[in-house]
Amino acid sequence: MRAALQHIRVRQSRFLAHPLFDELQPGRPLEEVLAFAPRLSFWVMCFQDVLRLNAQRVQDAELSQLMRRHRAEERGHDHWFFEDLAELTGRAPRLEEPWGRAHESTRDASYALLAEVLRPMDDRLRVLLVLALESTSHAFFSRVAALAQAAGAAGRLKYFAPHHMEAEEEHEVFEEQMEAMLNAIEMSPALEAEALALVDRVYAAFHSMFDGLCAAPGVRQASVSGRAMLAAHA
Repeated sequence: MRAALQHIRVRQSRFLAHPLFDELQPGRPLEEVLAFAPRLSFWVMCFQDVLRLNAQRVQDAELSQLMRRHRAEERGHDHWFFEDLAELTGRAPRLEEPWGRAHESTRDASYALLAEVLRPMDDRLRVLLVLALESTSHAFFSRVAALAQAAGAAGRLKYFAPHHMEAEEEHEVFEEQMEAMLNAIEMSPALEAEALALVDRVYAAFHSMFDGLCAAPGVRQASVSGRAMLAAHA
């Protein structure tokens, strides 16, 4: 499984080259820089179900315990998100907004990630899926946390602030446990190929989602689509 874990690190590095990260720079009002934030709503809500459904489908007792513990540590982060939205935009989002056209790319990516969870999958790949998701989170939140800190907003925000990044860092030891367990597992060539493909699909979904976020008001339109970026790095 070492090859798959290394592949996550490679894909995370490529993900950081997405145009959206170029926009996460200090110098403008935080509300302007994070203008795309409401378009994350559908994924933030879906993420909790992704973790729940994935954990439910793990058969191995030890791996199941790891997945359930991870899910427990992620609970409540969606509440931070909606509190921050109210702080940044001055209002709570309306229930129907995440189903609007402006949110289509986020919904499409969320459905793609839900589809991964719902298909038959080896338990070890379910752990790998969680690690791939976490790697995208670390890439994103490390940037927005620094941005909030620089803007002096760390005290009034939770999701888009060091508060969230600190919570992520608290279960890094737990993620290291998952990685160590997977590193000790020998994989057949067929399972290794499936693992690499899974990581690629996770990152393809996030590239697509971030392309859509780049279309939010105040955010530069992405010049390269997620699919084009994948092709360029293939």
